[in-house]
Amino acid sequence: MIEQPPSLTPQDIAAMQTAQHADLGQPQTVKVFGIMHVIFAAYGLLMSVWTVFVLAVGNPFENMFPQTPQMEAQAKAQAAMEEGMMPMTVISTVLTLIVAAIMLKAGILLLKKRGSGLRWSNRYAWASLASKVVNIVMTFIYTVPAMKQMAAVTAGGVMPVGQMEMIMIGTMLVTFVLMSSYPILTLILLNRPKTKEWFANRPD
Repeated sequence: MIEQPPSLTPQDIAAMQTAQHADLGQPQTVKVFGIMHVIFAAYGLLMSVWTVFVLAVGNPFENMFPQTPQMEAQAKAQAAMEEGMMPMTVISTVLTLIVAAIMLKAGILLLKKRGSGLRWSNRYAWASLASKVVNIVMTFIYTVPAMKQMAAVTAGGVMPVGQMEMIMIGTMLVTFVLMSSYPILTLILLNRPKTKEWFANRPD
């Protein structure tokens, strides 16, 4: 005698219908941000690993350039700059690892269509913005003075140090704004009412 499957209760049927409707109504932004989260997180992790490698054993590409007196002077100036920026490099690398780990978890949850994907995406976005604020503060504390000192040694009178400083600061600020756009878009697009409603109907 073939055993019959247990009958479904009205609550089970309603839950199945809700899940099917939620799948059909999945916002496209959820899948797009899930893929982008994973890609950007993997890139951040790789860059962090590379930074740790360079700090531990040095940059293997430095020996590929010809050793002229000018290049040696520039290399010494760059080494001095990197030494002065070491606290910032370490802190920035740790922050990148933390943000990338949160971002990776958020991306995986989004691709799995989990409701907690929104919560982790918001955590990533705020953590990313906070880390960028910390980095911009450290830039003015460590990077700008170190690069001014290097510019004074390597510029060779081609460009005034003050003008080079303004270009460096402007470049850093523009980079900060551009790098902040993705977490801001994450907060805006994934927290729209219909998208939040879709997340609310998904299992954690």
